[in-house]
Amino acid sequence: MDNKSNKKKYEWFASGNAPVLFPTELASGDFILEDMSKISIDPISLPFATTWGQPASKQLLPENDHPAPKFVLITWLSMVEKKFYIAADELPIKQIETLLAEKNEKTDEPKYNTIVAGMAPYGNLAIWLSGNGIVTEVAYLQGKEMAVNMKDFAPKSKLTLEEYATQALEKCKEAHKNFQDNNLPDPLLFERYMQKFNYRISPKFEYEKTQLEKIELFYYNGELDTTNSGQHTKNTMRAKPYKIALHWSADRLLYSAYFWTDETKIIETFANFYDDDTQKEGELIIEVGKSNKDFKLMLKDDSTMIEIPVEDIEIIVFKSKFEFFKSKNYKRPPNGWNS
Repeated sequence: MDNKSNKKKYEWFASGNAPVLFPTELASGDFILEDMSKISIDPISLPFATTWGQPASKQLLPENDHPAPKFVLITWLSMVEKKFYIAADELPIKQIETLLAEKNEKTDEPKYNTIVAGMAPYGNLAIWLSGNGIVTEVAYLQGKEMAVNMKDFAPKSKLTLEEYATQALEKCKEAHKNFQDNNLPDPLLFERYMQKFNYRISPKFEYEKTQLEKIELFYYNGELDTTNSGQHTKNTMRAKPYKIALHWSADRLLYSAYFWTDETKIIETFANFYDDDTQKEGELIIEVGKSNKDFKLMLKDDSTMIEIPVEDIEIIVFKSKFEFFKSKNYKRPPNGWNS
């Protein structure tokens, strides 16, 4: 009996991903279905280097309706380390099926259309489901270092592994400069990125006639939600936010504020607030003053409050689409607020 034909199918694409500062090259990568057929991750767009969590490529096939994958098997080169890693793991197929079945309430289109494998240094591998304005983590896995014959990886190259990785990294200008300045990342960096805490997000406005229009959330673990679903009001396990976009109206004027947290400071703040209890319920409050350019951020529960100094947050505010306020530490490039 054909198991594949009896499984519910969903339209989804396979994609690879790696952080901009830590690019990778794919040796081989597949999502494997229950009947052991494979959906390959596109190996053509190399190197992989983009925003953590975002699809870097899509393997376009004549037929893109597949059951949810049960396994991932992937081998990649971490350029900054000059090492290959392999991960072969089972995936949470029931969770993936549930997410692939979700529909957008307004359009009735599937919320998710891509399954993304994120390859990072030290063998860290994240799996997300990605859609229009939403990315959700479904697995965080640990690969193992392995030896790969360069003749198999790059048959036309005569370079050693070290030579090949060095030359490939030099072509990724931002990553190469970061490596020259900082060398290898902290081995625990991605564990800190991926760690989740139980909290909700509460914008509060001093001016009583203010109306929240939309909130967009971007997290260090690669997840994001720009769908304005209202989920921010509920306590759930979330990673630390690296960017929050608030849109509100007051006196018939529309305001948009963009906040970027400082990586070191936000990691420290969450560690101090939660200590060893990531399950305790917390609340991330964003207070907006009457002037619409004064802000206060804090983490709190019934007994503890830790302020997140605005001096540690890059902020830009627009009023009716024109720049209205910019924090002194704001250093984004032109139009950088939109990335």
